[in-house]
Amino acid sequence: MNHNQHRNERQHPSRTPTERQRAHRNVLTAAMLVALYLPFAAAAQEATAQDPAAAAGEVKSIDKITVTGSRIKRAEVEGPAPVTVISADQIKREGFSTVYEALSTLTEVTGSVQADVNKGPTPNASPLNMRNLGPGRTLLLIDGRRVADYPLPYEGRGNFANFNNIPMAAVERIEVLASGGSAIYGSDAMAGVINVIMKKNFNGDEVRIKGGTTTRGGGDSFDLSWTGGRTGDKWSATYGVQWSGRETLFAGDREFVDSDLEPANTVKPLVNDPWPWVWGVELIDSASKRRVTPPTGACDRFQDLPLHNFIGNEGNAPEFPGYSCTQGKGNALWSLRNGSNNVSAFGNFSYDFDNGMQAWVSASLWDSEGESRQDEALRFELNRGGAFYDQGTGRSYQARRAFTVPEAGGRDPFLFYTNERSWDLAGGLRGRFGERFNWDATVGRTEYKVDFSFPSVVQSAVDEYFLGPQLGTNGGLPAYRLNQDRFWNPMDMATFQRLTTHGHSSAKSWMNQAQFAVNGDLFDLPAGPVGFAAVLEAGSQGYRLSPDPLTFGPNKQYDQPGGTNQGGGDRKRYAIGVEFKLPLFESLDLTTAGRFDRYDDDSRKEGNFTWNAGLEWRPIESLLLRGAYNTTFRAPDMHYLFATSGTGTQESADVASCIKRNQGPNCGSASVYYRHATSRTGNLKLDSETGKSWSAGLVWDATDNLSFSADYWRMTIDNQVRDFDIADILDLESQCINGVPRRSSDRMQVAPGSSTCSSILSRVSRSSPGTNAFGVADPNYPLGQVTSVRSGPINIAYREVAGVDVSARYKLPATAWGDFSFALNYTNQLKNNEQRDPGAPMQENRDNDVRTFARASASWSRGPWNATLFANRIGHTNGDNYNRCAPVMPGQTSTECRMVGKLKAPIYFNLTAGYQLTEQARVNLYIDNLFDEAEYKDPYKMFFIYANERVFSRVGREISAEFVYKFD
Repeated sequence: MNHNQHRNERQHPSRTPTERQRAHRNVLTAAMLVALYLPFAAAAQEATAQDPAAAAGEVKSIDKITVTGSRIKRAEVEGPAPVTVISADQIKREGFSTVYEALSTLTEVTGSVQADVNKGPTPNASPLNMRNLGPGRTLLLIDGRRVADYPLPYEGRGNFANFNNIPMAAVERIEVLASGGSAIYGSDAMAGVINVIMKKNFNGDEVRIKGGTTTRGGGDSFDLSWTGGRTGDKWSATYGVQWSGRETLFAGDREFVDSDLEPANTVKPLVNDPWPWVWGVELIDSASKRRVTPPTGACDRFQDLPLHNFIGNEGNAPEFPGYSCTQGKGNALWSLRNGSNNVSAFGNFSYDFDNGMQAWVSASLWDSEGESRQDEALRFELNRGGAFYDQGTGRSYQARRAFTVPEAGGRDPFLFYTNERSWDLAGGLRGRFGERFNWDATVGRTEYKVDFSFPSVVQSAVDEYFLGPQLGTNGGLPAYRLNQDRFWNPMDMATFQRLTTHGHSSAKSWMNQAQFAVNGDLFDLPAGPVGFAAVLEAGSQGYRLSPDPLTFGPNKQYDQPGGTNQGGGDRKRYAIGVEFKLPLFESLDLTTAGRFDRYDDDSRKEGNFTWNAGLEWRPIESLLLRGAYNTTFRAPDMHYLFATSGTGTQESADVASCIKRNQGPNCGSASVYYRHATSRTGNLKLDSETGKSWSAGLVWDATDNLSFSADYWRMTIDNQVRDFDIADILDLESQCINGVPRRSSDRMQVAPGSSTCSSILSRVSRSSPGTNAFGVADPNYPLGQVTSVRSGPINIAYREVAGVDVSARYKLPATAWGDFSFALNYTNQLKNNEQRDPGAPMQENRDNDVRTFARASASWSRGPWNATLFANRIGHTNGDNYNRCAPVMPGQTSTECRMVGKLKAPIYFNLTAGYQLTEQARVNLYIDNLFDEAEYKDPYKMFFIYANERVFSRVGREISAEFVYKFD
């Protein structure tokens, strides 16, 4: 605390800490406003001593650019923090069709996200997880402006930016700042910033026609685009349209993953049972705990529901032994890669006035139809999974069933559909204050809307069809008369349509924003001019979820797969920031920035101040030594705040009962792995996340043809918002109840009897001890059966990630065989730690994730020919049962522990080649996944897709050809 602050508190001894903090913020804001006024004052001073050229209205040209991570224009791309620049041409040369495909191979994107095979309620969206800090902590900008969040929450929880709705035809380049950027851009930039720069000042027209397919079949794709532009003496217009699409690729198109019985046949030759959720048509006798053998020939009447004998897996006896008609290829309906049909248009226009001011407007529109299929839909349990008494046989049963493709009349009734539309409209004025300063005023609005259609089972219609009306109770169970003939026979298409439906939910998000920015040189020091930038921002954002009204509440008729999400809210934000670049010496520059952000909504008001400082030292012209320190923050996610009573159902392991019955650690039997209700609510008491980010490294231009860079980086988050998932809650509940972790090798994360355990236990609802969910005595549930689990976000203590980035570029001197160039990027994530609560042990997660990432390319050109070979290596990842004893298989007599290691590290190659036919025409050939890497499987993963979804592709080789024509 400085002397003035001490004096201020002596003069105002009655001030509370909150009042002192408010006073501090007011002083800070006033200081920033003074700094923002500096260019006006400097410009006025200059006006008294203008040179003749300035008096004549001439504008001097300054060969500087603005690079993401700073608002100060600079002559060098490299600054105190590393920035990666990817051009549109590079994206094409490396074989990528979309912005997301290219960005997902960056080595800075170290974290996993949902793959297409498991996207749940966001099937057509593609987030990025930079530095493994989570999808919501990377800020997406379009030409420096924020975009609306994807309206549907990621994994049903938080909002995020969709990197899949940026038309490739509109992109000029992408700038990636992989370090904290809050002091420049505000909230969400904890892991970094991705700024997509759109094409401008385009002259002529370019048409691209591209078509492709996979060599294994399925997944056809096409891409048509037209980009053009015209310029005049005072104006410039750029425009474009793009139409692209790809066919949905199903597991049925890949025979090595289309079987539900894969664990029994290929992955685990000695395992005889699929997991319990692989359903077909099965009836379970509740008293004997055995499956009822289907009538003779019943399974043959269904397509792909062979008779299967359950005898156990991994050395465990089956929970329900016996026979049933079990799905053989239900997985064939899963989408390995989602389909889409996309139309986009974009344009920007600028006009230069005689007084040196420029007006501009920019607009873009994205419209997409998506198609996908996940596992959750169109399988059902009679009586919602509960046991019932059958008056026809005098026995109690549980019954479950899956609809088949012949019953549905085809594959389409099983599919999920999304219709998306996003648009962005912005405009503004830019000009100069005197000779030193540029200013830019911008206003804009962006919206994103999603309509989501999903298949579902009408539970009341299903129960009526198979069970008829309830006939009282018997032994505490509801009594029905099961229609055995209907149960053991396929239904016709008309009946299928009566028992199922397609529900419809929608969501919308929006953002309004206004910004005034100024940058230039304040004055000169002996070592050079002092760079300056300042910004004022104001905006509002909001979202609304409108789930199908028949999936929740008193009129509920069916479930939405993945659960029903409800919520909505809006808030305002304001910000002011300044930035300086000080040339301390001719070879040493200091950059520093400060920013204050305030967020207001109906329930809370919160302000955050962030700052950064960076050093650039060039001891020799070819060597840059650099370092940067940033404080960061993230305002609470909108859906973390405003989610209201999202509901659904989920199958989970009842870990507490599993450990209590000594059935751990796999908890695979049906009595401890079962379906229960879920709910989720937001938390209006969340605090903003705060953090720190620093990096240090060098850039060395060793020769004219060779450059090298290396940087160490470290990022921390205090007060991290963590959304408890259901499995996490049930695992922690077991620790609270049983006082031991699930596995002896695991650490305890909570202390029984603590306030944390009280919170965890309050999230789980169970039936009375010793009874099932229907209140019937059942020794399988000594603690009671889990009936519902409530999840939601809280602030936890600490998160830390760290690593190193290395890159190299080399270009061979010209040879008779052509020009050759090479590029390499490598990232090693050295730390990935998390502390759940203050005082709790640090959880070291690095060994649980992919740790190393590399991408490399070799390019060649000679005359009209060019070619590029691109390689992407994802480091070793953990498989199922990693670092544990390999499971004991049926018939295996050896009890020796064989430790399970990591899976292989795949390398994917892309090859592109092109030939310039004429000055206007060109043809290109693209081969993605050159060596057809697709069939690798985790030998201990028992469920679809039998390997890590993010690491191992199931698409295989893709080949496409493109024709490009340019004309004036």
